Amino acid sequence: MKTVIVTRTGFHHTSFINRLQERFDIACVVREAYPAQPKKITLLSAFRNLFRKNAASLMKDEQFMKKFTETYSAGFRHHPMLSHYLKERFDVVAEKPGTQYLHIGCNEINSPQLREYLEPFKPDIIAVLGSSVIRQELISLPAVAMINIHSGLSPYYRGMWSYAWPIVNREPEYIGVTVHHINTGIDTGDIICQTKPLLEKDDDLNAIFLKVIAEGIELMVKAIEEISAKGSVVSHKQPRNTGRLYQLKDFDAAAACVCLKNLEDGLIQEYFSNKEERDSGVELFGYVPPVIVR
Repeated sequence: MKTVIVTRTGFHHTSFINRLQERFDIACVVREAYPAQPKKITLLSAFRNLFRKNAASLMKDEQFMKKFTETYSAGFRHHPMLSHYLKERFDVVAEKPGTQYLHIGCNEINSPQLREYLEPFKPDIIAVLGSSVIRQELISLPAVAMINIHSGLSPYYRGMWSYAWPIVNREPEYIGVTVHHINTGIDTGDIICQTKPLLEKDDDLNAIFLKVIAEGIELMVKAIEEISAKGSVVSHKQPRNTGRLYQLKDFDAAAACVCLKNLEDGLIQEYFSNKEERDSGVELFGYVPPVIVR
């Protein structure tokens, strides 16, 4: 099966590329740039939000989010277990002869130019991690499947930051990862497989993120192996009108603070004290046991 990878430029995306290249025939790797950093809060924007918060509070939130991003959203790259969780090289893409590598700007994923570029490769599979939302024109390109790693358990948690919203909501039993077919919804395609990482009571947010991503990469390998061997893969329809969708507008300093405080207050240890009962309420589709252990 001829495979195209669509991802971004972070450490975990690089490890994803290298892991798939090590195992499969990769025709092309497309790396989409991250979104530009949001503009700093100005006095005008602060004034517009005056009924929500005063300007000083908004500036304090901005400073907190900058530190949060440095420590967590980007800071996972400094985690002492990084090389243990990410099995393949994460600092640089090991470019392979015969594979094409393309860098595109943020939100260029649905451009007609990209589809025209990829068409001659005639991909059977497009494997996705972390791209912008993909539209039907590109979804229809692969002959067999376009599949995605979602860092949450669909349908319960969909959208962005799905490994952390269960912590905010004090529902760590929903920390997990899903590999699913891509459709025009957000993380609503048929589920191929899911797993939940092996958590430990002292896991910080970076450790949880790395475990989720590492498990997701291995699930993607398993899915592509099944498609390569059988020409298709067993999948499961998602229940409709269930779960929660979180978007960029939902993620703010308040949510980040609650997430960190719940971890500091021992949420994971609390979960372990009643794990069997809490896990019994979580239905998993195509469950695969976790493989990443400390």
